[in-house]
Amino acid sequence: MGDSLSGMEWVRRAGILLVVAALALGSLGAVAGAKKKHKKKGHKWASQVTLTHPSSTQFTGRVSSKLKACRGSRVVTVTYTDPSTGQTSPLSVQRTDNAGNYEVTLTTPAYTGTYQVQVDQRKIRAMKARQTCKAAVSTAVGV
Repeated sequence: MGDSLSGMEWVRRAGILLVVAALALGSLGAVAGAKKKHKKKGHKWASQVTLTHPSSTQFTGRVSSKLKACRGSRVVTVTYTDPSTGQTSPLSVQRTDNAGNYEVTLTTPAYTGTYQVQVDQRKIRAMKARQTCKAAVSTAVGV
């Protein structure tokens, strides 16, 4: 009878170990699932862009946003619309400095027509999460 008790104890211990292992694995899965739920989400930030024509051969402006990281290193495209044909074509592509400023210097005086600036949407990493800087278009400037 001593052998059968030791056999019963072995079965009982194995069963207890299985229950403990199942509970441990289950709690690890719950912890891993909880981590995923608290992932930080990014935010979409509005951008504004300005265009000025201070001299006959120069255009300047600024990209602004509430998020400072959305101002610098933005790609700015200056476009020209011909008044006689209505056709729009890119004139210059520049990148803003850290403050959001850009400058376009022309070799000849600007032609008569309408000029406009657009800045494309950009995804960046700031504030420990992925952020989206929205696209923007300036008001038209006639020359």
